[in-house]
Amino acid sequence: MEGLFKPKFSTRKYRAKRRLGQTFLDILKALFLICAVLAVGAVMIYAYNYTITNPYFQIRETVVRGCNELTEKDILSLADTAVQSPNLLAINAEAISRKVGQNPWIKKVYIGRELPNRLVIEVRERKAVAVIRIGDELYLLDSDGVVFKKRENADAADLPILTGFYRNGAIDKNLLHQSLELLRHLAKTTDFPILSAVSEVHGDDEFGFSLYTNTGLCLQLGFDCYESKFKRLVPVLADLEKKNFHAAYLKIDLSDPVKITVKRSGILSPRGPIEQPSGAKNRVRA
Repeated sequence: MEGLFKPKFSTRKYRAKRRLGQTFLDILKALFLICAVLAVGAVMIYAYNYTITNPYFQIRETVVRGCNELTEKDILSLADTAVQSPNLLAINAEAISRKVGQNPWIKKVYIGRELPNRLVIEVRERKAVAVIRIGDELYLLDSDGVVFKKRENADAADLPILTGFYRNGAIDKNLLHQSLELLRHLAKTTDFPILSAVSEVHGDDEFGFSLYTNTGLCLQLGFDCYESKFKRLVPVLADLEKKNFHAAYLKIDLSDPVKITVKRSGILSPRGPIEQPSGAKNRVRA
């Protein structure tokens, strides 16, 4: 019996030694892997610190592109407050973009790096297409219908004023959208020089749009079909000229292109309607 147990005991002892050796080998492998990871991490940290402190990547030039309303100095002034590191690779592009974008004229900001030492700030500005009256104040409006800043004396003075769009404490978005379509049509129209002198667009959700020029001419357009209405305006103006009627201080109703009404009546100033003395009234059938 004693001889039978010896081989079993030896086998168990051998297995235990083999498992212990395997465990020790696994521990060595784990320690080696940890050391390798620490070494690689240390090298990466050193490389990063070396890179962000290397004068080779120090910002030596900042280029600003896309300025029109704003100056390069305006953009740099905003960007400098967000640049926390002189190293090109260490700058926080998102912080710079956010800081520059605080200016109301800025629509989008792109931050780029041109190695080894040039920072590029490209801006896309808003384009003011009109001035909108909100209460007693005037604000600039862009082509997307965004009211982005209060109008100041330094801003463009040759933009049409939109009136009648702010009622009951809110802007009529639908009417405003339609007015932008009208403004885009006017911007493309070159056949009627008189339309380039439009100083005001008055909107009414029931009667449509009325245009007022610098000379006091009022064109009541209603809604839609602007191109055909402007074409019918040509013979009307020609007929008025033959009759020695000057376009100033006339109201021409083009709402119904078939039956166009011309009369001397009120004009609309930026502060509201100003009635003029009544005069001759002509009805023209186109």
